Amino acid sequence: PDAEHFRRWASAFDQICRDNKWISRSDLEDRLCAAVRSGTLAVPANILLVGFDRTTPLQERFLEALRSSGTTTEDAEIEQKERVERLLLIADDARDELFACAQWCRKQLEENPAKRIGVIAPDVNHLRAEAERIFREVLAPQSLDIIAEATIAPFEFSLGVPLATVPVVRAALSMLRWTIAPLPEEIITWLLLSGFVCDQPSEILSLAQMDFELRDFGSLSPETSLEVFVRSAKSSAFKERTRRLLQTIEKKGTLKENKSYMDWCDLAEQLLHASGWPGYRKPDSVQFQAQIRWQTLLDEIASLDFAGHTVSFGGFLRALEQRASEVIFTPESHNAPIQILGAFESSGQTFDALWFLGMDDSQWPPSGRRHPLLPGSLQRKAQLPHSSTAVDTQLALITTHRVARSAQEIVFSYARLNKEGELRASPLLAAVLGAGHVPLATHKFREQLQISEPARPSLALDTLVMPSETVPWPQDRVAGGANILKEQAACPFQAFAARRLAARPLNRTEWGLSALERGSLMHSVLESIWSPDTPEAFRLLALDDLKNAIVANRLDEILGFHIRRIFEPWMQKHSADPWMRAYLESEQKRMLVRLYEWMLCEAQRNPFTVEAREEKLKDVSVGSLKLNLRADRIDALSDGSHLLIDYKTGKVSTTDWQGERPNEPQLPLYAIYGNVENVNGLLFAQIRAGETDFIGRVASAKEQFRSDLTASSPFVNEPYDNSMRDRWQRSLRGLAEEFLRGEASVDPKEGPKTCQFCPFPGLCRIAEAEPTAGGDEADNG
Repeated sequence: PDAEHFRRWASAFDQICRDNKWISRSDLEDRLCAAVRSGTLAVPANILLVGFDRTTPLQERFLEALRSSGTTTEDAEIEQKERVERLLLIADDARDELFACAQWCRKQLEENPAKRIGVIAPDVNHLRAEAERIFREVLAPQSLDIIAEATIAPFEFSLGVPLATVPVVRAALSMLRWTIAPLPEEIITWLLLSGFVCDQPSEILSLAQMDFELRDFGSLSPETSLEVFVRSAKSSAFKERTRRLLQTIEKKGTLKENKSYMDWCDLAEQLLHASGWPGYRKPDSVQFQAQIRWQTLLDEIASLDFAGHTVSFGGFLRALEQRASEVIFTPESHNAPIQILGAFESSGQTFDALWFLGMDDSQWPPSGRRHPLLPGSLQRKAQLPHSSTAVDTQLALITTHRVARSAQEIVFSYARLNKEGELRASPLLAAVLGAGHVPLATHKFREQLQISEPARPSLALDTLVMPSETVPWPQDRVAGGANILKEQAACPFQAFAARRLAARPLNRTEWGLSALERGSLMHSVLESIWSPDTPEAFRLLALDDLKNAIVANRLDEILGFHIRRIFEPWMQKHSADPWMRAYLESEQKRMLVRLYEWMLCEAQRNPFTVEAREEKLKDVSVGSLKLNLRADRIDALSDGSHLLIDYKTGKVSTTDWQGERPNEPQLPLYAIYGNVENVNGLLFAQIRAGETDFIGRVASAKEQFRSDLTASSPFVNEPYDNSMRDRWQRSLRGLAEEFLRGEASVDPKEGPKTCQFCPFPGLCRIAEAEPTAGGDEADNG
């Protein structure tokens, strides 16, 4: 059925072409054949065919018509080089392969700057981004400085890229899209820091600060509209330009009305100019050519007015984005000594030295799917690409032979592994290298050429090493809350970065409430529930109040009152967004279910009174380290003792209190240094779907916590006692002393698992200093 539909469509297309006297590209060879046979087309006596690895049936028909008319055709043959050196390399992975290639290219140019070097890959576009990063790092490291002037790299890619992906055009499209729709935060970040909406270099830092603050704005959506951005951003030159941009939109009328493509093109140019596009930088050759192509693109879109239709701005922008994605932009060649190109694009070219990447059995010969709308038998008869394995193999074999003759020094390489598993050399290599050719490892290859291994940044490089005692923490300065010791225990560098360097992670907005925001709302609701300031009808102060509410069947009503009370500011903030209001309402229902389950768990306890909620603990010092601590809740028991309770919405365990570097030192810190009198137990209140429960240690669990506990309960078997307190005191004091003296070693407690949740991976760069970090151990963790 698909083939029949395609046949009917093609027939209708041919009829339209005949009616309008148009010629399809697929008809060109037939028209030329007819012109040659009729004598209306003068043909030369000799034709040299260059760069044809294979010819299509239509091309063969045209060439036969030329030969019948007396024209002589001849295929250009690449002259066989004398003493051709061919080498097969095996790399650890694709990155190692690219590094070896880039280093080899550099060595070639150092020996002879006039050399013409080719780098061929089965699929250049697939590795283009990584190849450009590595080649710049090895061949033009000065270009990695983002504030440096643009320089011409000694390499270039033969294939173009969609115009929409060229940075200056991407910025223009993003800015226009932002005028009518919110953008994802990662695109906004890129746009603000790209330099294409800046009047001067110094503005980039202020835009970076704006982006940082925007991510902490408290939005429930990772997308931000231009109007929200203007309202939330601090005063700056960009904010002023953006405000003027919105005024321009308002002045020109609503963007929802229909206009001609020409009118929208004119308005688009005005909007971009108002935003500061294309920025302060003097464009290099590539950007200049891209801007010229952008203007041509606008002219092409304006020509759509021939149909006499009008469109909305959204329709105009969709047409502009689609066309920009279809147009392939290829900058003018600057005749770089290193040409990076695809295997088939290299046809007809010769080099002084050549490197063929990706010669493994998964990439060469290349594979693909047959055309979905043509019968398979017809495709095999015409030998269309991917119509059969034999067709692809034959073309790859022809190409391999041709490449093997196109330079005097040739390196074939492949990676040992990729993300899917182990790789083997392409079977086609035997045709040019001979059977049984043993590949040379890249590290041996570097030794032969006296090339160093790819540099991996070391933590010791460019670092001023000082005794930790030279940077002590001021004793009169409060270091912060309990998290400081948690960070010091996880990795001393975490605490150093957060407290001494005042580093903050870049926030990432999520759809809806984040886990941190949900936990904060849960804390606020529980504080409100047990607060004496709550209206009497909805107030709970002790176990008896809770049990009375359950017996009177009012627990749902009480919880609902407090949940609505805490969520009200969020509901007002997003009152204009129906989706957000519906989402927040569902979150309130979800919290009601969780808290109802939790309150039933609380009701099983022995008598207690909630003495304090979110209580700030006074005069807290661990040795000489001053801290600000706030306890989630302190319960008074009938015997006059106290239990400290910490609310958790994640999974917790008392093992988090153990060892010299405890994972969760918060409750032990409160118990020992919080100046709370007569503490007889610590409890995690784990409020988690399906796992709601108390977890902790109590001195006399049956008398002070729950009378129904069995002898096998951990509360009974492992009571809260002085030996436990002594162990915690030693570990907490040790962590405090480490921080005070400036201990900042990169020493993650649980290796890659600790690093996985560290907010400062880009600051300590342990992943680059330790090649094994993030490997199998991290995956298993």
